[in-house]
Amino acid sequence: MSFSSYLAAIADSDLFGLLAAYCLFIALVGLLERYRSTRTYRVMAFFGLMILPVLHGLGTYFLNQAPA
Repeated sequence: MSFSSYLAAIADSDLFGLLAAYCLFIALVGLLERYRSTRTYRVMAFFGLMILPVLHGLGTYFLNQAPA
């Protein structure tokens, strides 16, 4: 299995549904001041915000590769 096939399988899985649920959870928790000011919340929010640009960058890189 090539890496591009692996990425295609991940994209077809429930990755984006899980990501949406994760981001919704982070957004709802962020409504509470008590949790919003913790380091754990900030790290979780950072990962939630950064995962889409990283996935976009990986997808762009592999889509621009010449076919084997």
